[in-house]
Amino acid sequence: MTPRQLVLLAMLLSPPTWACDTDGEQRLLERIDIQAREGLALDGVQLELTPIGALPALVAPSVRLLGQSLRSRLAVELKGVPCDGGPAQTQTLWFKARAWRDAWVYGRAGRAEQALADAEPRRERIDVAALQLRPDDLVQQIDGLWLNQATRAGAPVLKRQVQPEPLVQRNAVVDVVVQAPGLRLQTQGKVMRQGLLGDRVPVLVDGAESSLMAVVSGKGEVHVEH
Repeated sequence: MTPRQLVLLAMLLSPPTWACDTDGEQRLLERIDIQAREGLALDGVQLELTPIGALPALVAPSVRLLGQSLRSRLAVELKGVPCDGGPAQTQTLWFKARAWRDAWVYGRAGRAEQALADAEPRRERIDVAALQLRPDDLVQQIDGLWLNQATRAGAPVLKRQVQPEPLVQRNAVVDVVVQAPGLRLQTQGKVMRQGLLGDRVPVLVDGAESSLMAVVSGKGEVHVEH
């Protein structure tokens, strides 16, 4: 066998070393980035991963994301053969994670039963990893929404904090419809708390000394069934 053939044979028999040089490390980081995006459903998020410590010198390692929640620290399991030889190894590598996304945040503190617009929401770039949020937690469209709890200025607007505009408002005068077989009466009363369609709310009917429960049936209207 000629010297040239010996060199070619050695190249064919030698293990791949793409993960054992600078370019290989970059490709490994790209693979980890893809795994994190797919595993954590990070569409529309600018993900920044910074390894904590040096990358292990492994030949073509397999990559597995540990955990299904987005946090400021992210763990990845790597399996592969060391570049300098030896048996296969399994190592856990930690990353500092930042996940940037444009989101609605409160311009001022809000309170329950208040229109979201009154809290002056504005667009800002936030790190959802640091806030331990999922992108799906964030409100995308704010038109017509109301708050169902108190909120603080500067915090992101979350889906669990909002609701559609109530059909009846606290202390508002509404039409009260009383229905029974063959009977329909209509009067007016004051609602004691806001309500959405189908909600049961206390209503003080004009001339009554105590409230009764009614079901919100439409804009400014409640039904009492007997």
